[in-house]
Amino acid sequence: MDYALLTAAVFHAAVARTTPALSVDEVTVQYYATAKTGSVGGIGKKWMPLNGGKDGLIEYPGITEGTHQIRFYWGGNDTYTEASAEITVTVKDRGTAPYTLNETVGSAKLSFNEDLSVNYDALKGIIFDAVVAESEVLTADNVTIEYYATAKTGSVGSIGKNWAPLGGGSVSGLNYPGISAGTQKIRISWSGSQMYAPTVIETEVEVQDREQVQFQLKEAPYEAGMVFTAAQGYDYAATARAIYDAVVASVNPDVAYEDVKVEYNTDLTGITSSYKPLDEKDLTGLVKFKDGTWKIRISCNDTVEYRGNSVIVDVTVSDNRIASAVAVKEGASFTYNMDTAVMKQAIFDNVIDWENSELPAKETLSLDDFEILYKAQIDVLDSSVDAGNLGSLIGKIPGLEGVGGSIDDIAGSLNDSTKRWMPVEGGKYLGVPYAAMGAGAQQVQISYKGNAEYRPSDAVSAAVTVNKANVKVHVKSANIYADQKLPENFITTDPADKFDYYTIYAGATSNVNLGLYLDLPDKYDNNKLIGILDPMVEKITGKSFSKMLQDGITLGELRRMFDSTELLELLDKIGVDTGAFGQILKVLNSLPSVTDSVRIGFGTPNRAGLYSVTVITDNKNYNTGVGVGALLVKMRMSGVKLTWNQSLGSKISAADAKNFDFGVTLSYDGDVTVSQDNVHYLYSGFTSKWKVYSGTTTPPTEPGRYVMTVVTLGGNYQAAPITRSFQITK
Repeated sequence: MDYALLTAAVFHAAVARTTPALSVDEVTVQYYATAKTGSVGGIGKKWMPLNGGKDGLIEYPGITEGTHQIRFYWGGNDTYTEASAEITVTVKDRGTAPYTLNETVGSAKLSFNEDLSVNYDALKGIIFDAVVAESEVLTADNVTIEYYATAKTGSVGSIGKNWAPLGGGSVSGLNYPGISAGTQKIRISWSGSQMYAPTVIETEVEVQDREQVQFQLKEAPYEAGMVFTAAQGYDYAATARAIYDAVVASVNPDVAYEDVKVEYNTDLTGITSSYKPLDEKDLTGLVKFKDGTWKIRISCNDTVEYRGNSVIVDVTVSDNRIASAVAVKEGASFTYNMDTAVMKQAIFDNVIDWENSELPAKETLSLDDFEILYKAQIDVLDSSVDAGNLGSLIGKIPGLEGVGGSIDDIAGSLNDSTKRWMPVEGGKYLGVPYAAMGAGAQQVQISYKGNAEYRPSDAVSAAVTVNKANVKVHVKSANIYADQKLPENFITTDPADKFDYYTIYAGATSNVNLGLYLDLPDKYDNNKLIGILDPMVEKITGKSFSKMLQDGITLGELRRMFDSTELLELLDKIGVDTGAFGQILKVLNSLPSVTDSVRIGFGTPNRAGLYSVTVITDNKNYNTGVGVGALLVKMRMSGVKLTWNQSLGSKISAADAKNFDFGVTLSYDGDVTVSQDNVHYLYSGFTSKWKVYSGTTTPPTEPGRYVMTVVTLGGNYQAAPITRSFQITK
């Protein structure tokens, strides 16, 4: 309430004139007020300003709407005496804002954003225009529009009914949805102004959704022809359009064909509904859709302009091309090649029975006209998949939920049920790696893609044998020092495919001892392979494979391990060429049985000596290749030096000799950390009692004259001998 303006309004409404001429600011305007509390009879009644106030402890309210006694008082001046007047005045509130409603309340159509959510801001304006025909005060922007909503949950009778924003939200602790299509009770509220009181309009409005698409269908039955291309067989996109044209007469409202989906029920039993595009592939990688009668769904999704809809009809799709068929030769064989294109060509040439197939002439066809798959096994040694995740990945493949656990558990579970149709070059399915096609008994699956004259064929499978290819192994004999690596071209193969090498070094060391080394392929550093081998090898030898690599193994233990049928069967499952182990056994068995206790070193020789080298290739797709050569591991001589640990001089007392360091240190280019195993000592001379003294381990401590000689025998470092003569005195 603006009491200053109200006071002026009362003054001007009641006072016609004053003598002298007075303004409202010069006159005291009061009303006969009743105290807020404590009013009895004439007690608690008093003339007060229009905005009320306190008289002592009694509080009086401001004037309100209604009829009141008003008093005007002026205190006078030098010319005029004081004056007052009383009058009854009726105080009225502002009137509601002026507006005119539409003669008939119109409907309001829901408006949508691009993401298909309701545009409530736009809807507010639409509802306002549907209700209010004209107003100089009310606008869509200065009013609040609500609808009488029912809470999403917790609504019982009148409980859970409330005025809520058009977009819904929380009101009095309950959650209300946004307004929807239908007859809705609407409240338009305006908060008022100085001139007009708050204004509320309540009415019912028909809220309309977008128009729903209606498909007008042609008369059944529905038939359409398959459309195809000369290069790729079925043209599924063009076939979908042909089906649409055969079924749909018109669409209201007009919907562009590009916004329509044509799908078929992939469940051939018809028990369930699983509508997919015509070119959808199944788990085997093949498209099911072909000529025949299908449940077809034609649909369009909701848009900003309209609501979507769908129709389902039976459509017979025909293909008037020649029915193709691929006949295969069972038991065909061909040789493995590292180039998968060559392998596919071998299948094309050797597996397809051209005479009994219903296909275009062979000379008009190429590999691109066929899809060739093979039954691939899971590749547990694939380095691109972590061993810990492999089991969980396999468990996601339908039918393989029980295959998992540790890596050796997975390897032991591999069988025909874990195989699947994959490209010849292998690949991944649901993250699980499958190996490329290799040598051995294999299953291939072939289907013809079709052309302008012939329809695509069904896929047919055949058993084939992929023969192992031959490999030539060449070992280029080399000379190295023990601390050097082998030259890069030490081992070469033809063809230059990926091979694992088992290399056996056998020979005499510089110490004239038997030197026997086995250098294993890099894959034995693979944690997956170690995880598979450890439990099996421990079962055979009593020691895990990783422990053997750490501690070494005797020749006899190695013979037993490589001769284990159980181990060979497991390795064969995971794609390790066990034929290489037979060649290793041949080499090991050629050594005398008395060497069974000789400990084998893993890796390349680390002791100087002359070794024969036998390289055995490991690749399941090749016959085991063997190459031989020689390796000379030379002793280092330049830069090698023997140095006395302590200077002796020509004489030393017997007492000092007992604590003297007679030792020598071997070094190479100043490095004293090299092995000292090949340093040997010789002490010779006569005691003071002319007794002969000779020793190789213990230096003399009795008085006498002696000669000490230190030499290097064998090992990897050869130094010039050093000698010194000395006398031990009493």
